[in-house]
Amino acid sequence: MSQSASKAIFLSYASQDAEAARRLCEALRANGVEVWFDEAELRGGEIWDSKIKDQIRECALFMPVVSAQTQSRLEGYFRREWRFGAQRTHDMAASVPFLVPVVIDDTSERGAAVPEEFFRAHWIRLSRALPTPEFIAQVERLLGAVPLSASPAAPIQALRPKARAPWWPWAALAVVAAGAAAFVLATNRPGPPVVPLAANEKSIAVLPFENLSDDKSNGYFADGVHEDILTDLANLGGLKVISRTSVVQYRDTKKSLPQIGQELGVAFVLEGSVRRAGNQVRVTGQLINARTDEHVWAQTYDQAFELKDIFAVQSALAGEIATALKAAISPKEKALLETRPTTNLAAYDFYLRGRDQFRVADNTQDSLAKTEPLFEKAVELDPEFALGWLGLAFVHFRAYATVDSSAARLAQIKTCIDTAVRLAPEEPAVILGLGRYYVVINDLGQARACYERVAQAFPNNSDAVIALSLLDRREGRWAEALAGLRKAVILDPRSRSTRESLVQILFAVRRYDEMEQQIKIEMELGGPENLVDRQKTAFLSYSARGSTDAMDALVASVSPAARRTEPNAVIVCAQWAFTRGDAAAVIQLWEEAGPHWRFSPVMGRLDLISVAASFLKLGQPERARPLLERNRDLLMAQLATQPENVYKWTDLALSYAMLGNQAAAREILTKVRAQMEKSNWNGSDLIQIYAWMGEKELALAKLAEVIRLPTTPDFEREYSLRHAIIYWPLQGDPRFEALLSDPRNNVPLF
Repeated sequence: MSQSASKAIFLSYASQDAEAARRLCEALRANGVEVWFDEAELRGGEIWDSKIKDQIRECALFMPVVSAQTQSRLEGYFRREWRFGAQRTHDMAASVPFLVPVVIDDTSERGAAVPEEFFRAHWIRLSRALPTPEFIAQVERLLGAVPLSASPAAPIQALRPKARAPWWPWAALAVVAAGAAAFVLATNRPGPPVVPLAANEKSIAVLPFENLSDDKSNGYFADGVHEDILTDLANLGGLKVISRTSVVQYRDTKKSLPQIGQELGVAFVLEGSVRRAGNQVRVTGQLINARTDEHVWAQTYDQAFELKDIFAVQSALAGEIATALKAAISPKEKALLETRPTTNLAAYDFYLRGRDQFRVADNTQDSLAKTEPLFEKAVELDPEFALGWLGLAFVHFRAYATVDSSAARLAQIKTCIDTAVRLAPEEPAVILGLGRYYVVINDLGQARACYERVAQAFPNNSDAVIALSLLDRREGRWAEALAGLRKAVILDPRSRSTRESLVQILFAVRRYDEMEQQIKIEMELGGPENLVDRQKTAFLSYSARGSTDAMDALVASVSPAARRTEPNAVIVCAQWAFTRGDAAAVIQLWEEAGPHWRFSPVMGRLDLISVAASFLKLGQPERARPLLERNRDLLMAQLATQPENVYKWTDLALSYAMLGNQAAAREILTKVRAQMEKSNWNGSDLIQIYAWMGEKELALAKLAEVIRLPTTPDFEREYSLRHAIIYWPLQGDPRFEALLSDPRNNVPLF
């Protein structure tokens, strides 16, 4: 293997095995292993062949997926890849591990139609392509160049020469296949909504508990018991527990338990029910082997117990499950498991109602007002109820982020968090809540300390994994953020928000192929595709390749009525016109939409600036000025209550720059520069501000710096920069065009 070779794995498969290959890919990536995996329709041709050859020449391990599908297809592009991989071994020492054949069904090695070189490696068998922890560990050892003789014993043997059947019949078959003049291009078959994931023996999904109460309004109580048991299990480091976001989608499902287990990547599933009548409660639980659909045990608390014993029942049930799965429980975990969050059952009831209401509430003032009193009543009844204070803090967090960013609201958050920390300093949810408060006040060091404390103690806590990943992204630790979010989608595979965060990271580091795969999964999770979902996929082809076809077709499909009245339709059409540099179309949309005009999902963000910039491009400054002055006044009013909001400050500086007030724009930038640095903001907005100030040298210098860095979707890529109206003052400058013509602009950053 060359010294310059990548540490990546090249995954080769027949198109009919795309779902199985994706399972392998996601499991490896979630453990920080780089995988070259292209799910696009194979195209062939000299350019494509050259790309494939280069990747196989530079990869660390070549992993062919062998199956009944590959056996039945004696022609196919994957066979060309296999031949390239086999040929590379001719230049390697016999002791160098490179070929890692993976069999995903009962295909016999003896009759396998593969290159002769494949027989010289020990084959790995993974039932249904579900990677095991041993498989992951073995791959990591091979990539780490650990001598095979030094590897600890494991169910998967080292890749080394072994005795086998005579080779010539199968080698002859491989030669015939490799020499065929044509190859089959098979279309991808639709797969399940979620990629099935690796299942280890200590993994579990707790499905929503059925509410068997006569009073169906007690559904919130059944959900509360379900979530508390799930949380108890997630706090046990020896278990992999799928997050609530993913399992709640299986309420009233018609899917079989083996299918659920496969989709969520777990070995076991817990089903249960709750029946409540006044202060009498009955809880049942059944632990089922998801692979065989067999009951491991069924525990029913037949005698009606008092509501006051609910916490003991929940912890006992969690303990039973841990014992059944042979998961060790540390003294610290045992103490946490046995902790009673409150002794006041009325307070607990209000807390469960508040938690239930919070999940369905939107971000309006009226909706939040319905949730706040429930948590307030909980802590009024039991001032020592830490989780009640935490729930109230999260109501204030949401209000602060959406409808009331005042100092008074921030003070309420601090009071609630401080109280929760005083009452339950070891509770993981409370520690994460404290971390979120530190993020809000921009103390990222303290936030990281909180998140890492939980992640180290509870490595399978998906909330901690996601929080750390998003913090890594904010601090510019892109590789760590990507690895964390890949792990997060294993723990929370049906969460659209988690997938969306992963998509944003992939966009930032220009990994467009993987991004496209994740967008497909994200769309499948959301039910019927809406316009914003379709925009993501269509705009990707523009960002990655400069193709306008998909976005043009999408915008053309929007009806005239929707362009005037539907917010998402207005946003999609306006953003595309703005990105393509069509100032007249932006103004027409603005005039027709009237009060429905929106340019961004974030209210007020560039709503007026986008129109003003369009007027300026068309040479109509007299129509732009009133809009810019109105935007300036709105921002100044908002900054009176949000003086730390760096984005509003930069929007204000941009407004002044477009008004021609360079002195005011420069003064703002001087004022907030320290805030920019503290928030690890890369300064991409400065390009626009400098451009409209007429400071082209500064704008181009900043662009030269930023275009080489990972950036969020807020920052346009090469093709958008060429045309977007916001960069109009730079367009046409030879230095600007030269920067955009650099071929490195669209290459993955790592």
